Amino acid sequence: MTNLPLSEQEIIDAYIYVLARYLVIRQEHIDLAEEGVDYNKIKFNELGKAEFVNPNLDVAYLEAWFAVDENTPVVLEVPKVEGRYYTAQIVDEWAEIITNINERNYPQKPHGLFALCLKGSSPAIPDDALRIDLPSKKAKMLARVERQGDDEGAVQLQRAFKLIKTGEPIIEPEVAIPMFTNRQPITVDVFRQPMVEQVLASAPDTMTIALELQKSVRAVADFMAQSDANRVAIDVIIKTKAFPALIQFIRSYGDQRGGWIATTGKTTGFGDDYWFRAAANFAGIWWNNNEEVVYYIGEKDHAGNELNGSNAYVLNYGPDALPAQHVYAYWSLTLMSLPDYRVVPNDLDRYNLNNISGLQYEEDGSLKIYLAGELPPGAPQSNWLPAPKGKPFTLNHRLYVPKPDVLSGKWYVPPIEKLTLH
Repeated sequence: MTNLPLSEQEIIDAYIYVLARYLVIRQEHIDLAEEGVDYNKIKFNELGKAEFVNPNLDVAYLEAWFAVDENTPVVLEVPKVEGRYYTAQIVDEWAEIITNINERNYPQKPHGLFALCLKGSSPAIPDDALRIDLPSKKAKMLARVERQGDDEGAVQLQRAFKLIKTGEPIIEPEVAIPMFTNRQPITVDVFRQPMVEQVLASAPDTMTIALELQKSVRAVADFMAQSDANRVAIDVIIKTKAFPALIQFIRSYGDQRGGWIATTGKTTGFGDDYWFRAAANFAGIWWNNNEEVVYYIGEKDHAGNELNGSNAYVLNYGPDALPAQHVYAYWSLTLMSLPDYRVVPNDLDRYNLNNISGLQYEEDGSLKIYLAGELPPGAPQSNWLPAPKGKPFTLNHRLYVPKPDVLSGKWYVPPIEKLTLH
């Protein structure tokens, strides 16, 4: 056996750690390759567009890559939004949340001008702009305005977000990496030199344990570069241990009940949880914290069997446990394919249900939502989310601006129950 530089677990941890950055770089490449997309330019997504991973179909969505330098900030203008959910989520190059601009976090300035500046720099900014420091020269914005059944109003607000250039910053190109997919992920190549050194140098990591983990990454990279046999040894560990462990982590994370996994416990950000960061970047990049949203991920039924479109399932919300009663903003339920986390094409063009879906309630005020490849007998079509026939799928149940009983775990979504069809 080749003498490994670290324990097997340390090698696995090093892979999980650095994979999170590769996933953000991959997304940067994907975003910037799109026609008309560039740094410091807002992309206004079409309403209901679902052609990306883990889409949020309840909002008018806009995004941008910010690029700044020591002398050149960029100014974001956030419009006044009243009576509906909105946020301008800004994340760093590891996908850690820098801030969410909205009325809850900025009650004294919920809208107006915000100057995004490189931390430690001293550029001139408008007098009426609030300064927000970025830890590196690039950052990503994901802004959302709730549709709320008023698409015209949502689009008007979406289009009222503006970026104001203050000059032409020196922009480093995206780090060159081999492109990969969730079905065919990057494995041993994450440690390839000199690429991995460029990846680590491309953006600072705010985790307190970052330097220790980066030391492990470099140790694996140096060992792997010494011989083909060493590379093979690392490759085997990643393919047979590390990547399967990541998938298992995603499927078993956090508060689990009735087939669901809840992302509670991350009130402000990732902290030092690099496994959760890699999982979030893999399964649904641009995760937001629990103050904004709690995600319930369902890939199994309440008996522990993986969800499959050859079966039919029901979610049964009691009259006192309706999701709308447990949020300050709104809720939604999205059904997606695995392992790519994309919506499932269907004749209804229906990919999610939410608080304005026109659902049919039971006489006692309870609510049943059905998940199946075909409409189950007796189920109202309005309450049905079509699943891929004979294929696995996953659910993402979002609760936006959740109430304290959601954050504490006292309230939880109902179990995913398999129906017996006759």
